[in-house]
Amino acid sequence: MGEIDRLFLRVRVEQSLGIIEDVAAKTDRPLIVQFSGGRDSMVLLELTRTVTSNFVCAYMATGLEFAGFVKYIKDFCAGAGVPLIISNPTMHKGNLFKRVEQFRTWPGLVATWCCRDLKLRPEKKLLQKLYGKGTFYKLEGVRMYESQRRRSLYKDVAETFIREDGEHKKSFDVFPILLWSDYDVINFLQEKGLPTSRLYDDYGVSGCSWCPFYEPAIYKRVLEKLPNHYDRFIEWEEKLGQPSVNGFVYLGDIKREVVDGIPMPVRDEGKPGRSPCQMMLNGELVPTCSVYGHLYIDGTCFRCDILEIKEPL
Repeated sequence: MGEIDRLFLRVRVEQSLGIIEDVAAKTDRPLIVQFSGGRDSMVLLELTRTVTSNFVCAYMATGLEFAGFVKYIKDFCAGAGVPLIISNPTMHKGNLFKRVEQFRTWPGLVATWCCRDLKLRPEKKLLQKLYGKGTFYKLEGVRMYESQRRRSLYKDVAETFIREDGEHKKSFDVFPILLWSDYDVINFLQEKGLPTSRLYDDYGVSGCSWCPFYEPAIYKRVLEKLPNHYDRFIEWEEKLGQPSVNGFVYLGDIKREVVDGIPMPVRDEGKPGRSPCQMMLNGELVPTCSVYGHLYIDGTCFRCDILEIKEPL
């Protein structure tokens, strides 16, 4: 690491430690370190340990992890001597496939209910069970420069590094490494000798093996090593008649191409970027557009195909 990189990293570290110190002073409850076992959460944990011992690592298991990953989380935290709590979807309303069966659709780029139902709400119930109701400060390893989407979502947080938790009343999400770059993260991990999950090298992702934001290339990498990993997803694609991959792509088609060498067909049922158009609201199956509004692309809603009505000139 060059001297300029060290200088920038030192500035980032000092800023992040200050953010954690500020929130640690606001509460007697343990800080909740949202720990996924990935690079960013590894940095977040190390920074938090530097500031306080009053914290707990919280892993939000989804049931979509690669085999052995939860054990990796447990073993690492035990070896590092840090407290760990683990939530899972059974603490709320069940796993992904139970929710897909109920909603009759996959979570998509717009209605990303999988994060809410598999992660946030189970964790909320676990925290309240362990510590009672009240204010929690949850430290998140989010970095806004990872994608254009994140730059847009977190631009209003870049000055305060904290915001109210939309799912957990009276609690707060805190973003100590929001402004860190990839180089900052890699340099910090190397400097501290911190481990990273081998899943990055194998698949390019860590944690969930399926996500509505993943592109087909990720699934191809997984299927090359684990050809039967997505068989249950493929079964549900066939039941629903809906693809589960971003861009209106079927995992079944990806598997046939990777495993059997059969090129993926060009399907006519949808168009790139289209998401299934139904979701559950207050126990009722309703059109997604009735909740979020229509999203028009070239004059047509990409969810339900309705034509945009334009004002006469």
